[in-house]
Amino acid sequence: MHGDAAADLSDLIGLDAEQARRRLEIAGERVGVIVETTSPRPVVLEGSLRVVRARRRSDGQVDLVVTRERYVPPINRE
Repeated sequence: MHGDAAADLSDLIGLDAEQARRRLEIAGERVGVIVETTSPRPVVLEGSLRVVRARRRSDGQVDLVVTRERYVPPINRE
């Protein structure tokens, strides 16, 4: 299927990382790297990894950028 029509990468945004990887493999796509991104500020994130960016490389592989799905607000210690 890879040679015929490439998967629509925008359909991967918001999916669980493992679910996105499986979807790509089923479509005959090659998965490149899966990189977890974090906030530049010291915050706590929790939950499963969700796709926030998908990019096709020049060699045809698809790289995924993922992050944790929930922000944990700091506890106010006044």
